[in-house]
Amino acid sequence: MALELDFTGKTILVCGIHKGGMGGATCRQVAKAGATVIALDNQQAYCDDIAEEVRALGGTCHTITANLMDVAECEKVIPRVLEQFGPIDGIANIAGGTTGEEWMPLEELPGEHFWKTLQLNFAYVFFLCRDIAAEWIRTERKGAIVNIGSVSAKDAAPWHGPYGAGKSGIIALTRTMANEWHEFGIRANSVSPGAVTSERVAAKAKTMSPRAIASRDPNDSLIFTEPVQLANAISFLLSDLASGISGQNLTVDSSLSTKFCAGARRSRKELEDLG
Repeated sequence: MALELDFTGKTILVCGIHKGGMGGATCRQVAKAGATVIALDNQQAYCDDIAEEVRALGGTCHTITANLMDVAECEKVIPRVLEQFGPIDGIANIAGGTTGEEWMPLEELPGEHFWKTLQLNFAYVFFLCRDIAAEWIRTERKGAIVNIGSVSAKDAAPWHGPYGAGKSGIIALTRTMANEWHEFGIRANSVSPGAVTSERVAAKAKTMSPRAIASRDPNDSLIFTEPVQLANAISFLLSDLASGISGQNLTVDSSLSTKFCAGARRSRKELEDLG
């Protein structure tokens, strides 16, 4: 006898797809457990890649593209999903992140970077969760929400302040969702990753400025977590096994946040000496 995740008959929308990252891993894990997957990203190629993998596993995967940096498009996502694929039972909002160019002190940060980071890591989640919750309430359908926070929301986020602020907002907003929507059978939780190994993270590192790279304290070594380890936590919180869990933030960082909060930096004098 074994206790297993079971998504048979359920449809899960996963926003933010890359087969080498958390989104792709989440699609694979819920599909293995029997879910029909709807994969959303701003690039059709990413969606097609993960759809091919899910189908190779014997699962069902639909795809949809949307630019989550555009508020007007965000407000069309849930209506489009419902129209094209029918009701859904869960949503995982995984899209987010920063670019290497954004890693800088707050006093040097352009306003454009600030607002873009908040839209990508906070604002779009409100629109999608608001709209699917309204649909679930209207149709008296229970549902589960998992949003992605970060250990950068734990204490401080030196050199990537807007990202930390956005992820702090995610965690707080998710708790409010859990409180307001509990009576309708809607659960909402967040998962906070630390440093995750993925192609996108590696690509970001290549775009960081020499000054940003030099700013890191060389004595602070990162502890990485695999995408599938995050996907397992996300899948659990979406499943009926977590039916009594709502309004919680689960940190999945292989203990990274017990060491530091993803943002130690050298002093101003050290940076000046580095040129």
